[in-house]
Amino acid sequence: MPLPPADGHRPPAIAVASTVLIATLVLSALALAVPAPRILSDELRYLLAAASLAEGDGLRLRGDEYGYSPIYPVLLAPILALAPDRETAYPLLEVANALLFALTAIPVYLLARRLLPPWWSIGVAALSISIPSSVYVSLVLTENAAYPASALAILALVLALERPSPSRQLAALTAIGVAFLVRAQFGSLLPTFLAALVLQALILPRAEGRRWTLLWPTVSALALGGCVGLAVALATGRSPIEWVAAYDDLWSSYHPLAVGKWLVYHLTALELLVAIVPFAVAPIVLWRLLAAARRGAVREAAFACAFITLSSTLLLVAAAFSSTDAGLDRLHDRYLFYVAPLWLIAFAVWLHDGLPRPFLAAALGVGLTLVLPAITPYARLTSDDGGETDAAVAHLAQAIRDAAITASSEELSGKRVLLAVVVALVAAVALLPRRFAPAFLAPVAALLLLSSALAWRSAHGAAGDMDRILGDRSWVDNVVENDGSVVSLYVPTTCPGLDKTEEALLLTEFFNRSVRRGYHAIAPDGSLLPSPPVRVAPDGTLITESDEAVSVEYLLTAPGLELDGQPVTTATTVSLTLWKVGGEVRFREAGRAEDLPRLACASGRS
Repeated sequence: MPLPPADGHRPPAIAVASTVLIATLVLSALALAVPAPRILSDELRYLLAAASLAEGDGLRLRGDEYGYSPIYPVLLAPILALAPDRETAYPLLEVANALLFALTAIPVYLLARRLLPPWWSIGVAALSISIPSSVYVSLVLTENAAYPASALAILALVLALERPSPSRQLAALTAIGVAFLVRAQFGSLLPTFLAALVLQALILPRAEGRRWTLLWPTVSALALGGCVGLAVALATGRSPIEWVAAYDDLWSSYHPLAVGKWLVYHLTALELLVAIVPFAVAPIVLWRLLAAARRGAVREAAFACAFITLSSTLLLVAAAFSSTDAGLDRLHDRYLFYVAPLWLIAFAVWLHDGLPRPFLAAALGVGLTLVLPAITPYARLTSDDGGETDAAVAHLAQAIRDAAITASSEELSGKRVLLAVVVALVAAVALLPRRFAPAFLAPVAALLLLSSALAWRSAHGAAGDMDRILGDRSWVDNVVENDGSVVSLYVPTTCPGLDKTEEALLLTEFFNRSVRRGYHAIAPDGSLLPSPPVRVAPDGTLITESDEAVSVEYLLTAPGLELDGQPVTTATTVSLTLWKVGGEVRFREAGRAEDLPRLACASGRS
C-alpha cells in the first residue's frame, strides 16, 4: 500500500485553517437560524453550571452539586459573564459551538495524514465536520466540545501506538483525561488504549510488537491513579464511580441479549451515519492494513488497532446505554458519532489505493452492509422526538419513508427504498471499474449533506415550536427587581392548553437569570435537574419532604393557583404566572398537593 511520508511535505496549513473558518461560518449561520433550545433539561443543565461559574459561585446546579464533566460549562462561562443577559448570550453560545465543532478538522487532518497525502486528508477533515451530527451545534450540549476533544485523544492514542515513547504515552493519557473532563463517556478511552496496545503487540512481528518495557509511563500512571482513587475513596467513603454522580445509574448489570440487539441497531445507525459506502469498504481497508502490519508496518498497525478498539468500545457503550431504562428505548448518536472520522479516513484510503477488492474482505463488507438494514426494524431508524435520536438515521430514514409511502405499510415501503439505495451502492463497491474511483465521492458527500440538511430542518422546526411557547424571552428578568430571586414550581397537568407547562418553565429559566431554583409537586418532572419534591400542608403552606415551609421572594408557576402574595405578570402560551411572595408560600385554597392540577385545570377551562 503506497503511503505518504510523514515528513518532507509542508502541510497545507492555509487550507486547513480555511476549512475551519468556512465550517464555523456555515455552522454558525445554520445554528443562528434555530431560534431556541429543545433538549431542555440537558441544555439547561450546562447553561446553569456555566452561569453559576460566571457569577462567581463555582460549578453549581440550582445551588446544588454539579456532578458532570466540567470543561464545557467552563468554556461557556466567559460568554455568559460578558453578555448583558442570556437572550444576548444565546446566539453567542451557538457561534462558540460552531467554532468548537469546526476545530475538529485539525486533529482529523493530522490523523488522516498518517495514511493519506495532504489534500486527501483535507477532504476527510471537511467530510468529518459535514456529518449530520453537526446539528448538535444548535444545542447547548457537551457534544460540541466532545467532538474535537475525542478527535485529539484519538490522534494522541494513534501516535502513542506508532511510537510508545514516554512523552507520547503521557500525551495520550493527558488527552484522554481532557476528553473525560469534557464528557465522562470518554473514560472508556483508557481501557481502549490498553486494548489497542495489546492488540498491536499481538499483530506486529516480535521485534516491533513486544515493546512492553517501553510502556512504563502508562503502567505507572495507571498505578498512581489507582492508588490516588483508593486513598480518596478511603478518606471520603465514596467510590470513584460516585465522583461522577450524574452517571451512577449507568453502572448496572446489562442483559447480554439486550445489549446484542442494540449493538446490531447501532451498527445499522453507524452504516447510515457514514453514508453506507465507508461502512462497506472498511473490512477491505482493515484487511490490507493488518496484512501490512504483519510485515512490520507500524503506522498501519497503529491505525488498524485504534480503529478496531475505538469503534468496538463506543458501539458497546451506545448499545449498553440504550439497553437500560435511561436509554429510553431508542438509538443514541450522541454516544457514537465520534468514530465517524475513522471510517471516513478508511474510505479515503480505499479510494486512494485504487478500489482494492480482496474477495473475503469485500464479501464481508458487502454482506454486513446488506444484512444490517434488512434485519433492523425500520421503526427503530425513524423514531425521533426532535431530540437525542440518531440524527443521520432518524431524519434520513424518516424522509425516505415519507417519500415512499405506497399502498403497502409505511414501514415496508420505507425499508424497501432504503434497501434499494444500499443495494445500489454496494453493487457499485463490488463492480465499479477502478478508473471511476472519484465517482464514489459524489454519492457519499451527497448522502452526508442530505442527512445533515434533514437533521437541520427538523431542528429548526422543533426549536420553532419551543420558541412559540415562550414569546418574550426575558419576561421574568424584565419585571423582577435587581438581584431578585425567583423559584419555579412545576405542577403536572394534562389539561388542554396546559400540556406545555414544563417546557415553558424550563425555557423561562433558560433565558432568565433571576430564576434560581425549582420544585415539583406530586411527581418528578423527569429531568436531570435538582428539583426537590414539595407538598401542601392542611393550612395551605407549601412544605418540603422534611416538613420545612418553602420560603421565596418570587414564585413562578402555572395559572389558577392563588397564593398569599401579589401576582406580578403572566406570560407564555400556557400563561405562567409570576407571584411576589416575600416569605412562606401559602395557597389561599388549602388542601392536598393533588388538588393543584385540578386548580390549574379549572383556570385552563375558564
